[in-house]
Amino acid sequence: MSTIEKHRSRLASVGCVACRRLTGQVTPAILHHVATGSSKRDPWALVPLCPGHHIGTFSIHKSPQAFLRVLKVPGETEWGLLAWAIEDLARFG
Repeated sequence: MSTIEKHRSRLASVGCVACRRLTGQVTPAILHHVATGSSKRDPWALVPLCPGHHIGTFSIHKSPQAFLRVLKVPGETEWGLLAWAIEDLARFG
């Protein structure tokens, strides 16, 4: 298994960063690529989100600004979600 594959597996195992902060629960996650606009995605800039928070009714893809604001993500940016993912990896990964 490559280094990036190990990272992706570890990150997904931590669970959804939004669910953890909203409910304290660990929920299965898929990985969201952090990027601004249509820029190239960095393979390391990944955030674990459950399907609901990734593409559901209230999600990063459906209404990103509201999602970031309501969750009080640092800086109200996707990069703040990445900071949460790194923090969760350090604490729970």
